[in-house]
Amino acid sequence: MFNLLKNSFMELKKTKTIVITGLLLAISLTLNTQALKIEGITIITFSFIANSIAGFLFGPVVAGTLGGLTDFLTHVINPKGAYFFGFTFNAILGGVFYGTFLYKKIYGSKKLVLRIIICKILISVIVNLTLGTLWYSMFSGKGFLVLLPARIYKELIVIPIHCIVMYVLLKVVNRIYYQLNLNDNEDIKN
Repeated sequence: MFNLLKNSFMELKKTKTIVITGLLLAISLTLNTQALKIEGITIITFSFIANSIAGFLFGPVVAGTLGGLTDFLTHVINPKGAYFFGFTFNAILGGVFYGTFLYKKIYGSKKLVLRIIICKILISVIVNLTLGTLWYSMFSGKGFLVLLPARIYKELIVIPIHCIVMYVLLKVVNRIYYQLNLNDNEDIKN
């Protein structure tokens, strides 16, 4: 685990990482403004796309940083109420999960598909259902157990969609990344 974090941290020293992460940040900010709000349930965003790509290419440190920056800058650019660090923490934690499960994994292997599914389930249970519901409960004044059933329903719908989108996008990203010869010698090839 320490090597994973160290390698991901070392990615921050590379110009290509900063450039690609900046592009992913712009994409993530755009996707966050296109959120679907379902009253009484939650907000559904598509910024997971950029975070999962950052985790896949650069690891948990970069993806966590991207998640935190996306949440904070989204609030600065388009504030919807008071800022609450709990949601930023969730965004960071989600990026760390993506990086931990997807960083430098061989694309196309059955193990990667399993990693995507496990990653999304863990993010849904730990980050979205547990912490997200807790933060929303604290922030809104509504009871945790009152909010939970609708959020579980939303997560059951979203998990398979996110897994499919991630699998397809990571396949494309992996192909483009290696066709443009952006990989280092130590990276795992397709």
